[in-house]
Amino acid sequence: MLLRGRIIWRTGNKGHSSALPVADLGFGGGKSKSLYGKDGHLGITVVKFAADQSGLKEATRLAEFFEKEGHGREGWARAQSSKSGKDDENNPNLVKVDEKTGEKKRIFYGYLGTASDLDKVDFDTRKRAVIENRREFKPPN
Repeated sequence: MLLRGRIIWRTGNKGHSSALPVADLGFGGGKSKSLYGKDGHLGITVVKFAADQSGLKEATRLAEFFEKEGHGREGWARAQSSKSGKDDENNPNLVKVDEKTGEKKRIFYGYLGTASDLDKVDFDTRKRAVIENRREFKPPN
């Protein structure tokens, strides 16, 4: 199952929003929406693609890109299991340090959203979500 044309991207850092460089990664047409709760940024951004075959293809390509980098759903689970509390800034699964400049950069994780991910997103996103079986996906007319 999938959330039609959506990919969930995570920074792993609640309270800090980072722009997802979808276009910089060579993926066009995606609109991103950072999710916020009572305590601020949830560490989740949803990228919505067109609700047709081309949107599903782009979302799948982006998810595969993250997976090849080891930053897909399984990579995110590993990063979560290795979290050491509030010291996310020094967690090598969440932050990469540029060897030349010493600048810290967030490591992005992304995967296609499924029905089980709905509890992680805000009410508005849940309300608008269309869930379909991937094998039976038929774009709207």
